[in-house]
Amino acid sequence: MRRLSNYYTQKKQLVAGFDERKEFLSSGSYQFDESMTYIHLDDIETSRKSKELFSHGLHIINFANGGFFVKTAVTKVLRFYFNKKLFNDRKTKEAYNGTVYLPGGNGKDVKIFDFDQNEVLITYSDREIFQQKLDTYSQFRNWFPIPPIIDKDEKRKLIIERYIDYKSSEQWDDYDTKFIVNEVFRRYLEYFKETGANGKADWVPSVEIRDLLPANSAFLEEIEGGISQGLSETPLPMLPVHGDLWSPNILIDKEDLKKIFFIDWEMAGDMYFFYDFFVFMWNEAIINKNYSFIRYYMEGDYDSYFDHAFELFGLEFDKGRKQEYLNIFFLNMYVRRWLDADDRYLEWVWGEYRKFMEYVISLDALPDMPRRT
Repeated sequence: MRRLSNYYTQKKQLVAGFDERKEFLSSGSYQFDESMTYIHLDDIETSRKSKELFSHGLHIINFANGGFFVKTAVTKVLRFYFNKKLFNDRKTKEAYNGTVYLPGGNGKDVKIFDFDQNEVLITYSDREIFQQKLDTYSQFRNWFPIPPIIDKDEKRKLIIERYIDYKSSEQWDDYDTKFIVNEVFRRYLEYFKETGANGKADWVPSVEIRDLLPANSAFLEEIEGGISQGLSETPLPMLPVHGDLWSPNILIDKEDLKKIFFIDWEMAGDMYFFYDFFVFMWNEAIINKNYSFIRYYMEGDYDSYFDHAFELFGLEFDKGRKQEYLNIFFLNMYVRRWLDADDRYLEWVWGEYRKFMEYVISLDALPDMPRRT
């Protein structure tokens, strides 16, 4: 019952936020999507487009048996209840007329989409997060294509950026996937070349990260046990990176399929230089159930990229330590994402980590495979 009560409170707050921002939304009836993650104008075209763009990877929570991702009658009832309240009777015609209301995962920003004008209005409840958005845009735009900022209102903590009409990751073919992988590595290597040459990275051994984490944790002991003492004491470069790289955060422009954009930089910060490569593999595996990227890493398809990345910092990529590099990444990820997580969530993450690493170990036990061309 507590879980249901908390869920109800969260959705009630989401509706309250929607009501507070009606001035940026077109008039008409609105409704929740099936996962109750975002709210969209109740018309066929908006429903179709928003489902195509935003519903990938969203799950419908089950309150009946403690599972996470199963559709239930309770969710349907709550959706029906809240949908009756979602109506915007705004009379005036403002400059911005959004049709989709999408709260951010951090709870501190909301995106409102105007597909007709190809714009996204982002409102921030926290001035520090608002300023971080502007700083991140300035910091990374020279190396990574980011949707341009069209306008901003510092007093109201609003940003309007260009909406990119993109090819959904669910529609990517093999060519798209290979193109994305190559572009990700290419752009990061260019970025590393600049940061490495200018000495902008901080060098930190993973043993120092371990000192920041809880002392008595079987999960952390398992991660730490996968890193040799010598490597754990070896300083590795840390520098600002995206922090949440995976397919939904990389857009292929529908108007130019050779142009991509990196979005959702809210988790950017100082992390190990290989963090984004591994977080991409991790996210794709546990969320999209796509283990191909970690398989290609273990089988050597990305060795030349990693060789080059390590060389740019004066290091050597040891192909025999691929699992150890992954575990260093997991220590870094624990600090960035899981340090304040509750016990139930940590238990789930630990289980996903074990499945992930069991798969990695099974690949490492296979004989050498011929390289793909």
